[in-house]
Amino acid sequence: MSPDTQNNGATATTYLAALLAVAAWGGSFAGMKIALTQTTPLFLMFMRFCFSLLILVPVAYYNGELTLPTRKQALVLAFMGFFGFFFHFALQTAGMKTAGSATANWQMAASPAIAAVLAGMFLKERLNLRGILGVVLSFLGVAVVLGLGSVGKSGMEAYTFGDFLISMSSLNWAAFMVITRWLFRDGGYPPTFTILWEMIFAALMCIPALAVTGTDVSVIAQFTSSTWLALAFLGICCSGLAYVFWYIATARISVAEVMVFQFFQPLVGAIVGYFVIGERFTLWLFIGGALIVLGVWTVNKK
Repeated sequence: MSPDTQNNGATATTYLAALLAVAAWGGSFAGMKIALTQTTPLFLMFMRFCFSLLILVPVAYYNGELTLPTRKQALVLAFMGFFGFFFHFALQTAGMKTAGSATANWQMAASPAIAAVLAGMFLKERLNLRGILGVVLSFLGVAVVLGLGSVGKSGMEAYTFGDFLISMSSLNWAAFMVITRWLFRDGGYPPTFTILWEMIFAALMCIPALAVTGTDVSVIAQFTSSTWLALAFLGICCSGLAYVFWYIATARISVAEVMVFQFFQPLVGAIVGYFVIGERFTLWLFIGGALIVLGVWTVNKK
């Protein structure tokens, strides 16, 4: 096999990994809507983290990355576990109490443009005029989605507190991915090792939070099969396999190159939201989504 063929194969594998991750995340908001009918956002997070370890531990072992972190690594991974998982999922899970699944996915599609700005500031990946135009288009698309995307609502009436939390999670995710890329590129952190310990620390953070808030964990005995399936999907697929795939891609290609795949997430989310939880949306959601996708494509166009 020639070097060019090997490089093309590696590139195709990297792109496939990113695409599979985003496809799983596209259904995550619908899964949260289902699980939240029987549990609290905090307990959902804890269960999601625990389910993710069922796949992360054996994958880390298979990749030879099931090792203890050094003291310095533990501090870094604990911070990343809070920043990228505990805090990030807290925003998303609480937001899904009132935000729509399709609308949430469209908001997250703005993350690539935000990440491109941050990467230019901190990783020296500078934006040109075309990139700036793409950022403007993406945010315009988000505004259209929030203002006109919901059935029966318009303007700021459509923007709930849940939508605000999802907006904050989109900003948080972009910043987290820039830091993660820096860890892989300059810090030498292995992908599976990193995601495993970030998830372990995030799960550990949930335990005192559950105690302080007095969360009733006995509701687990009343979970229906739909809730268990939603939790398993969120943990094993969305927080386990998806992050393994995403981290592999992030370790191999730049922030802009990997984040561009996230514009597929709203497409999956809209389809899942329609068929699984019966969400309704207007033509404006697709128009706003098209603006977001156009903006993201413009930012990342070679």
